[in-house]
Amino acid sequence: MGFLQAMAQMGQNEAKEGVAAYLTRPMDRDGKEIRVWLRVNGDLEEPLEIEGVSRIDLADYSARRAALTDYLYREPAGANTTWRFTPIHKAGKMKNDPDKSLEALCPQNWRKDKKTHFHKIRNRVLMDYEKEGFFTSSSVDQVMAEMEEKIHMVLPDLDNQQSYIIIFGIDQGGNFLYPGRISAFENYFQQKLVRNLELDKKPPKDFQEKNCSLCNATTDTVLGLNKIFKFNTFDKVSVLAGLDKNEIIHSFPVCQSCFAEVSAGREKVDRVLNNSTVLPKINIWAIPEAVGDGDNKLFNQFLGTWEKQLDTNEIGGAGERTEGMYFSRLAQTGQGLIFHFVFWEQNNAQEIVHLMVEDVPPERLARLESTWQKVSKEQFGWQKTTSLDFAIKSLYATLANFAGKSSGDKMVFRDFTLEIIGGMLQGEVLPVDMFKRFIVPRLARLVYEGKPDNYRRSMHYAELWVEYMQALNREVT
Repeated sequence: MGFLQAMAQMGQNEAKEGVAAYLTRPMDRDGKEIRVWLRVNGDLEEPLEIEGVSRIDLADYSARRAALTDYLYREPAGANTTWRFTPIHKAGKMKNDPDKSLEALCPQNWRKDKKTHFHKIRNRVLMDYEKEGFFTSSSVDQVMAEMEEKIHMVLPDLDNQQSYIIIFGIDQGGNFLYPGRISAFENYFQQKLVRNLELDKKPPKDFQEKNCSLCNATTDTVLGLNKIFKFNTFDKVSVLAGLDKNEIIHSFPVCQSCFAEVSAGREKVDRVLNNSTVLPKINIWAIPEAVGDGDNKLFNQFLGTWEKQLDTNEIGGAGERTEGMYFSRLAQTGQGLIFHFVFWEQNNAQEIVHLMVEDVPPERLARLESTWQKVSKEQFGWQKTTSLDFAIKSLYATLANFAGKSSGDKMVFRDFTLEIIGGMLQGEVLPVDMFKRFIVPRLARLVYEGKPDNYRRSMHYAELWVEYMQALNREVT
């Protein structure tokens, strides 16, 4: 509950109105845009009479500075849907070879090859605009034909070091109009949003839970949070609500206002408070919440300081996700707040939560860091001060080394790493004996398989972590 309240508070901080609360970034890291300039006959009222493509060019994409209302982007309702909220296609990385990039984009048989980008653009992005009456008839085929002719404009400059989105806008006197600046695209987005969220449907007659689970307000329109978080997929029978889709609204229903706040909060957390540099493939959210009745001054001061540090690359976050002292900065700038931590992994369309810890005060983070520094100096003579981020990274690296080459062991050791981190954040007694039982039987294999410097370093850090956990346990007891 605290996690969702904190998300809603983040959304309130954004003060977004209309569709802005439902928007996300097309990419969470910096990259490139392949811009397709549509040539439109007449005014920009719907249906758009598209005559073709005036040109295709490249532009830089900044994850931190991208204006959400320009891109008008929201993740697709499903992986197999034949429509998107906005005319943007995620193309991923290209090739350094123009011929290979062309083969991935539009080979001669692209109309039949479902794996090519042009096939996906035509059938999953653009065609629905024509079907819904936002484009005139035959507009899409005209666009695709001229894209084939003009794609060579950007092929030599594509490479495999950048991620790309293909975005469609309108050429207005030599200026590129992004989708959010075009009423036809905005109206299409709103129509799809209403249908997707089912805002135009009333709850079943026998629906009893007419109070919002967050604000407790009485409402005739209820929404499920599965539209924001993919932690549970309701199309799988392994999830209880998945046994009957009509039961989804009984799973923590919220009103439209709270839904918009949580949705906006998630976007901001993804943009400024997500860190993916501490543990491989694991995203970490640290969501702040004011203590007690709430102090918006402290809350806003923290977010302002945090975003300023992001701009100066002092902490890991959106864009380049530079290496930084994520946990250390939370401890330093989060005084007067508490944090809710979520450790999760992206698995295709699903988001898998591995660990959630609520109500963590910054003082606990500071204590974890100071104890680490004290042990490393007193027990091992380290003169260089290292951060809590470094400590957590060293825990994962150490256990991964002892896991060896077995992918199964690595998964077990990663879960054990998260168990230890969870205990640290919650202020619990840590499993020192279990740590030793994991490490000791694998010493011989580590020595046999590894290089001398590597196994010595791993053994050194294993000993350090035993001392560190014991020091933390003494403070707990």
